[in-house]
Amino acid sequence: MDDSQDDTPMGRAIRLVEILATAPDGMTLTELAAAADLGMTTAHRQLATLQSLGLVVKGAGKSFAVGPRMHRIAALLSQGRDVAMLAAPVLHELANRFGETAFLARLDGSHVQIVASVLPNAEGQAYVQPARDMPLYAAASGKILLALQDDGFIADYLTFARHAYTPQTKTSAEAIRADIADARARHIAICDNEFDPGILSFATALRDGRTAEPYALAVFGLKERFGRIDRATIETALITAGQKLARTLRGKQDSA
Repeated sequence: MDDSQDDTPMGRAIRLVEILATAPDGMTLTELAAAADLGMTTAHRQLATLQSLGLVVKGAGKSFAVGPRMHRIAALLSQGRDVAMLAAPVLHELANRFGETAFLARLDGSHVQIVASVLPNAEGQAYVQPARDMPLYAAASGKILLALQDDGFIADYLTFARHAYTPQTKTSAEAIRADIADARARHIAICDNEFDPGILSFATALRDGRTAEPYALAVFGLKERFGRIDRATIETALITAGQKLARTLRGKQDSA
């Protein structure tokens, strides 16, 4: 790095953020000034600017830490990889509780993108293909993500061509809007033999508090097996799991 560039106001500010990124418990002004080789007045001035931009926050004990805006930037750069890592325990818990596949997905344009999936310990269960294209109007994960979108997005989406994957696939605008209304009211979307023949799936939604990006948390399996479990039990467990993951994501930001 060019030392002359690093000694500019921008360079000094970046240096402070880089130092704070290695200190999850935060650092005091004195510690930061010493670590960055800056005078106390200069360090204080730079930190005040960084605070005003949300890149640094001042917490308890007069310590400074990386702020929410930096967490948003890091989360966006990771393209969901850190979310997948944090979601793993929740996905394992769901998969093993019901003996079915659990996965996390997000919106990719007008389709569903799988971020992470977990198979149950039992063998021979259904599984989701990570690169598979799933439509918003048929898959449970797609339905719940569609339900989070604004009316303009939905209206535009409903102009796209749709086809039936099974005899149970709902393709009319009226039926899709009814599914959206139901998902919004109950925070659950269901795909009952509408995408893959013989497959029953449930999905709920959560948002990453750092980026506001929505995710779908889903569990699915063969209807002849998965359908024997009380639906209310599945839905409650799924919503609880979604809330747990959302808290985990908020905690990652709040812990700074």
